[in-house]
Amino acid sequence: MGKLSLLTIALLFAGAAQAGTYSIKQESDCPLVSAGELQSAIARVGKANGLDLPNDMALRAELRCTSEGKGTRARFVYTFRAAIEKQLADGEMQRWATVAQLTGYGTTGSAKPLLRDVSFTVRDLIRQEP
Repeated sequence: MGKLSLLTIALLFAGAAQAGTYSIKQESDCPLVSAGELQSAIARVGKANGLDLPNDMALRAELRCTSEGKGTRARFVYTFRAAIEKQLADGEMQRWATVAQLTGYGTTGSAKPLLRDVSFTVRDLIRQEP
């Protein structure tokens, strides 16, 4: 009986250690923000808001930028789309289905405001998670 209790406790701790982990899939073509900076910003918001997704779910982030203007007046028009997706099995095929989605957009000349908008968009997406 003692061994069973220890095994149960070990399994509970193993499950607790995995809480808050989730997969982030990202795409970016924005020269203002590196892939690492984007990943870090999304992970910080997920941790701060207690995002906990099962293994068959993922957070997908897509950042697109286009330049506007030249020189010191150069600005970037950006679109950031964040979605929580769930892996579904359709017979023998598996696909990802969107569970929740949110898009942020705007213009900026530097990375800091862009990453702030990324954080706000991800936070609002987490709040609408079903």
